[in-house]
Amino acid sequence: SFLMENEQSATEVARETMSDDLFSIKNEFYLGNYQGAINEAQSDDLELSTPNDERDRDIIVYRSYIALGQYDIVQSEIADDAQPALQAVKLLGSYMSSTDKEVKEVAEQTLRVWLGDPATQNNPTVALVAGIIFLEKGELEEAAKVLHQGTTLEMVALQVQVYLRMARVDVAQKSLGMMTNMEDDATLTQMCAAWVNMELGGEKLQDAFYTFQELADKYNETPVLLNGMACCQMHVGKFDEAEKYLLKALSKNATDPHTLQNLVVCAQHTRKTNEVVGRYLNTLTRIAPSCPLLQRRGKAESAFDQHAAHFKATA
Repeated sequence: SFLMENEQSATEVARETMSDDLFSIKNEFYLGNYQGAINEAQSDDLELSTPNDERDRDIIVYRSYIALGQYDIVQSEIADDAQPALQAVKLLGSYMSSTDKEVKEVAEQTLRVWLGDPATQNNPTVALVAGIIFLEKGELEEAAKVLHQGTTLEMVALQVQVYLRMARVDVAQKSLGMMTNMEDDATLTQMCAAWVNMELGGEKLQDAFYTFQELADKYNETPVLLNGMACCQMHVGKFDEAEKYLLKALSKNATDPHTLQNLVVCAQHTRKTNEVVGRYLNTLTRIAPSCPLLQRRGKAESAFDQHAAHFKATA
């Protein structure tokens, strides 16, 4: 995952030519203010200078609708003959919206075809969507492979997340170094630095907390930033403090899977009643049945059932 010099200069040029309006829309999206990104994109004052800017705006708008769970808009508005980047976003929407195993498999097969096709394999949005889907599935090696080129800041940011999930904070730090070289003051770079610092722990935890806090003060207290602050508190065992940030996040978005998963963990450490934990789990089961926390619980429960059955058989 080393950036070629020409790729780096291309990224720098892209940043310089990106309109301020588009920069602002992307920033809202990265911060997790999805409705804010949509509102800005639909503003009458929006000025975009190139067709590429218009395409990038559409990508962020449709990804924001996906993040909000409004999949129908994405499916109905993106035509089947749209350019590859938008088709990839449509595919992401159908993957995320479906609980049908076959639909997800078809989406994956389509992605693999695109990744092997010279016409689409170097498209950064196709690679990014592939990375998101492989990360969602827990196929971390596959995710790292498709994001390896790292031609955009967001691709490298996703690399950081993949390596952190692999517990390879050393490799995540290298990817973060690439981001710093590309755009050290970008919101996405600062957020990735905070995630890396959180994993490093110790004194770095405080740095991570301050980064999330500063971004929240500068822009908005989004669920993404509130979850970041909560996770920092959870790392040092301050579950009561963490819960305050998570409840604030929940009031902004009652169906955010990250907030709900963190609330389940907090509730268990703060000795909440089974009824409270059950409510969070029921909501999670409805909106994100394949989230990591539910998968781990499912495996633990089936292992327990097997042991119980074995015990009964031998008793």
